[in-house]
Amino acid sequence: MRILMRGAIDPLIAMAPAKYIIENHTGGNIGNMLFTHGIAKTILYSDDVKIDYIDLAKKKTDKKYADYVNETYDYFLIPLANTFKNTNHEELTKLAKFIKMLKIPCAVIGVGLQAKLNNKRFIDNYKYNDEVKEFINAVLDKSPMIGLRGEMTADYLKDLGFLPEQHYTVIGCPSMYTFGDTLPKVKEISLNSDSVVSFNSKIEFEKNKDYKPFVEFSKRNMLEFPNMVYVQQQIDDIRMIFLDRYKTELREDKMYDISKAISFVDVPSWIDYFKENVDFSIGSRIHGNVAAVLGGVPAVTIPFDRRVYELADYHNIPIFDRKSIKETTSLYDVFNSVDFSSVQKGHKKRFEHYIDFIHSIGLDTVYDHKFNNGETPYEKFTSNQNYSGVIKSYDACDQAEQLKRYRDAFPIVKRIQENYRNKSIKLEEELKLRRHTIKWFFSILKNRLKNKGQKH
Repeated sequence: MRILMRGAIDPLIAMAPAKYIIENHTGGNIGNMLFTHGIAKTILYSDDVKIDYIDLAKKKTDKKYADYVNETYDYFLIPLANTFKNTNHEELTKLAKFIKMLKIPCAVIGVGLQAKLNNKRFIDNYKYNDEVKEFINAVLDKSPMIGLRGEMTADYLKDLGFLPEQHYTVIGCPSMYTFGDTLPKVKEISLNSDSVVSFNSKIEFEKNKDYKPFVEFSKRNMLEFPNMVYVQQQIDDIRMIFLDRYKTELREDKMYDISKAISFVDVPSWIDYFKENVDFSIGSRIHGNVAAVLGGVPAVTIPFDRRVYELADYHNIPIFDRKSIKETTSLYDVFNSVDFSSVQKGHKKRFEHYIDFIHSIGLDTVYDHKFNNGETPYEKFTSNQNYSGVIKSYDACDQAEQLKRYRDAFPIVKRIQENYRNKSIKLEEELKLRRHTIKWFFSILKNRLKNKGQKH
């Protein structure tokens, strides 16, 4: 069986950090690879199952490509994130048009909305409800049901007129089912100043007054934990730490010391690092905390919008209300206020529901089969991959590693610059041609008007 999956890159293949980071194979956020990785691990039940990936943002999805997909693949699987948002309607429309051209089964797995945490109905504040309806109907023509991230998205689809457990069902995030019906046991730790604490957030928070209490809270507590690390997830932030020349001087109100920043270019490295090195994870990034949960690390999520809240809520990942953050709030206050074992509660039932959903859309899973020596196709494949481990900040690397990064990056940057130069030349030629055409058109028009005037 050949499956085409929406995704920036194959999450199981080890890629050189320079290539991954500079060419942006993250889809903008390394959290994306967590759910494509989780799906691949679940549906790779045989060596005969092959998964290819398509970055829709970079692909021309015309009829020619649709015909190729229809001839080449048996299934189009579409993992999505916070897709229902005001800045994403063009991609949603593009995806709907592409799905309509396909003749093979298609399924959406894990779509959600993005909105502020308030009591307003999403349908009343979203500009593109008609586009969402068109997209949902296009998918339902090729699939019996759509898998949603959480209850808030379910409420929105219900408001649009779609029916629960008939048109859609809530499955959460596929990344949470990476290890099947059992999550790793949560580490039992006693938080102290020597603990390794992982923070996750967005650098944009540093410049926004609405997030000032959270930023100040983070700054205070990072100083109390000298062994802290800060996980970069967005591509621009990762680039900032990978090479010295990417450093920015615009961070006036720094939330953290840049030398403490780390990142990852593959999922196994991310999970293993947390499992072996981190004692506690906290922050506003849902997948930063999902990675912690998969590593058995106590994790607390501080949601700033519905996309994060609904996933943390559905999977019982401990939540700390951002409005509860005061000038005196310490990390110890947060750590002692939550039940870290809550993430285990109901996980088996959620997993079984997820597998039922996979079956309902016509796919088999690794949990439906037995394997020689217990080695799954996923384990067989990943055992031969040389994953990169943790990507440390340029400032924290020795001179040999710093030099290696520049040597690895140089040919990639040179090639990208050459491509831009060629595109620039091509655009300039097109512009000259259009100017010539316009000049010719106006000369013809001018002569015709002149001749017409002479006749009268």
